[in-house]
Amino acid sequence: MIEEVPHVVWTLDGFSKQDEFLRTQHTISREHIVALREVITPDADDPWMTYCYDVPLDVWPAVEEILHCGPPDPCLDYQISASVAD
Repeated sequence: MIEEVPHVVWTLDGFSKQDEFLRTQHTISREHIVALREVITPDADDPWMTYCYDVPLDVWPAVEEILHCGPPDPCLDYQISASVAD
């Protein structure tokens, strides 16, 4: 039997701590993750950023340059996260 390797999908997630319905999501490619690792340092045991990582606003210019995602919403907090695709 051939075992399927899970397909990982990375996203830039914006969310509000005050309003659970106020959310945004921007898909990130594998190439983007390679570039983002230079801006947001992953844990040593997580080179492909499969954990969640906060995106501080002070690095947003570099994140925007990589993702072309526009300016951050001041009402949201942002994280890079990974999940397994269906």
